[in-house]
Amino acid sequence: MKTKLIEYKLSDLYEMSSGISTKPEQAGHGYPFFSFSTIFNNAVLPEEITDFMDTSDKERETYSVRKGDILITRTSETIDELAMSSVALKDYPNATFSGFAKRLRPIKNNITYPKFMAYFMRSEYFRKIINCKATMTLRASFNEEIFSYIKIMIPDYNDQVKIGDLFYTIEKKIRNNNKIYTELESFTKTLYDYWFLQFEFPNDNDKPYKSLGGRMVWNEELKREIPEGWTESTLSEISNMYQPNTFDAKLLEDDGKYRVYGAGGYMGQYHDFNHKESEIFISCRGSCGNIYRSMPFSLITGNAMIVHPNNIYLFEYLYLTLQRIGVKNCITGSVQPQITRTSLNDWKLVVPSEKVVRHFKSIVEPIFKKQETIIEENSKLNSLRDFLLPMLMNGQISFNK
Repeated sequence: MKTKLIEYKLSDLYEMSSGISTKPEQAGHGYPFFSFSTIFNNAVLPEEITDFMDTSDKERETYSVRKGDILITRTSETIDELAMSSVALKDYPNATFSGFAKRLRPIKNNITYPKFMAYFMRSEYFRKIINCKATMTLRASFNEEIFSYIKIMIPDYNDQVKIGDLFYTIEKKIRNNNKIYTELESFTKTLYDYWFLQFEFPNDNDKPYKSLGGRMVWNEELKREIPEGWTESTLSEISNMYQPNTFDAKLLEDDGKYRVYGAGGYMGQYHDFNHKESEIFISCRGSCGNIYRSMPFSLITGNAMIVHPNNIYLFEYLYLTLQRIGVKNCITGSVQPQITRTSLNDWKLVVPSEKVVRHFKSIVEPIFKKQETIIEENSKLNSLRDFLLPMLMNGQISFNK
């Protein structure tokens, strides 16, 4: 049976108000605060708030955040990124929200279900409405006039509950995956620091090397001590570096098989494939020095350098070295910051013994593969959610009675 959709003016369902105007000295302490970034990057407001703002009692009352509220970005560089929403699924005592956002507060009960609205407001359907209604001068803007024009078609409340609860289950799985990913990332960085910065890798007796008397020798090239049996090298000596052909972003497709990375990170998906496994990507134009590693079904644009280790056992070590130590000092250019192969060629680094990097790889490689699995699973869950919403709303699929 086709889901019945009901038309409402958004302004009949919600009242809109502006966020708080703050000064830099208020930031970083005080009471919970929802920033533009938090709103932009989360369909549902996070359980825990990491930003703070020094606010008064009156401000916390005026700019409060309650269950059912929708925080929506009011300005952006482009219309495509305007009016990105984040929904409160609980009250947030003493919290306020950014002046670069608007708050939509429900004025009627049992018309909109917060969990449903969280995903509806991020849907392709709602994005099309925004693209048609929003104004663009120097920046895209979402204002009272646009708000008053918007009409939406949504299911009745009971159907919203079913759809919203399903999507929130998917959301929780994605968030849990992200938490696991972050914990794995923290572990690998800690292990790297312990082994290769503090030199406490396992010795022949499986005990910490340096603290239990492991021999350290002076390296004249690096101007510091390193473990006996280790050496120094340059990035060009231990890897092959190259820059791929410039990639036309117009070729990206939502349903492509291969994930595309550029200077700013993940860009989208494409159907062709042109990179090898065990490669490291360094963003080399604009946002320089960001480090990414190749994953199954991924490729890279011409805005990044590819580093392919000559010894496969060096991949995990080299990736984390580039990430932990960084290549910011290799950036050149004034008008347009960039990293070139020439500037990377002579980048000096410590090369551990093969025994140590093999051991390190045996620990870290399965962790990287687990992270790759998480990324692919989250991608599929996001695609499933985006696929299901219009299907559920137009009645092509329905819930069992």
